[in-house]
Amino acid sequence: MKPSFQVENIMLDSLISWIGSRGNTRGKSLSIPVFDGAFKPNNLLEEAKTLVESTGFSDIISGANNRLLAACDNRVVEVSKTGELSELAVLDRAITSLAQLKDGRIAVGLGDSVLIGAGTANPVSIDSAGGQKLTAVTALAPALDGGLLICDGSKSYGCDDWAWDLMNNCKDGRVIAVDAVGGNARVVAAGLGYAFGAYESDETGVLVSESWKHQVCQIAGKNARAAIDRLPGYPCRFAAADDGGFWLTLFCSRTQLVEFVLKENDYRAEMMATIDPRFWISPSFGSGADFLEPLQGGGVKQMGVLKPWAPPRSYGLLVRFDAKMTPQYSMHSRVGGHNHGICAAAQIGDTIYALSKGSGRIVEMSIRATRKTLFGEDAA
Repeated sequence: MKPSFQVENIMLDSLISWIGSRGNTRGKSLSIPVFDGAFKPNNLLEEAKTLVESTGFSDIISGANNRLLAACDNRVVEVSKTGELSELAVLDRAITSLAQLKDGRIAVGLGDSVLIGAGTANPVSIDSAGGQKLTAVTALAPALDGGLLICDGSKSYGCDDWAWDLMNNCKDGRVIAVDAVGGNARVVAAGLGYAFGAYESDETGVLVSESWKHQVCQIAGKNARAAIDRLPGYPCRFAAADDGGFWLTLFCSRTQLVEFVLKENDYRAEMMATIDPRFWISPSFGSGADFLEPLQGGGVKQMGVLKPWAPPRSYGLLVRFDAKMTPQYSMHSRVGGHNHGICAAAQIGDTIYALSKGSGRIVEMSIRATRKTLFGEDAA
């Protein structure tokens, strides 16, 4: 992505924001960034090969020795190249997140706690940090020093109740660092808009995705500053890229309808009090399965076809960033597609794996072939 385009896109976003604010009596803009440049829509995720399918998948990672590991219901499994699952550990409840430390130990999030050394004789359990209990362990990531980074998305709602957190405009997520030796847990940053992914490298330092703020922040001391902002969707987990940089998953794209509802307090309160959360006007990991789902403005089928440019209730998006945190290209499953709710990814060699929470699938793509499709024969 050329720097000149990035400047132009920021200027365009600012102009749209100014225009949008003129017609809003509250003086607040409902504008959202457009899909363009590195975010230009395509069908790469929708057309990706399905490796394995299960509604229980919650996270995937690239483990030691180039193994693809996944959290599936209450199990940690290894996924073979043919999609077969081999059980590595069994827990007493559903796993919400997964990571492997430098020393090879597997760490799992269990909603309100973290278990380091799952499947071993002496695992270490962590259920609090800074004098406060864990509530929603949304993501785990290995730290450079051999320790562990924990994303506690909210202090108010558990992992399954993330929509309540969004609709109540909560901003109380935390990032917690666990020492490699001793297992001491300390709060690194707090007051985050739903921490849903962490990543650390020598080039970037510690990055954390803030889903409700549509940004990735960079942690310095106990302060968090926006490093990647104005994202067109809700960011979640990261995956390291082999040649530097990282992949960022976004579990849904933003819409003006949701942005509008978030500003209408009375309407939102009545919606939450009277309607099943499955049918709220809010982002979703998947859609199209129930006729009771709310219609997005413009998202009405014509001749039995839902147009891919219609406003989405759910969406699939995976973005490649370089080491300077500049977006390079993206992979999409558009409106009307099935591989939505991309919440985790893992790169192993030339293959990028993505977890679609909406369809319960792990899909795979060749990075080389993807770049050839996007940039032509001479793509580096």
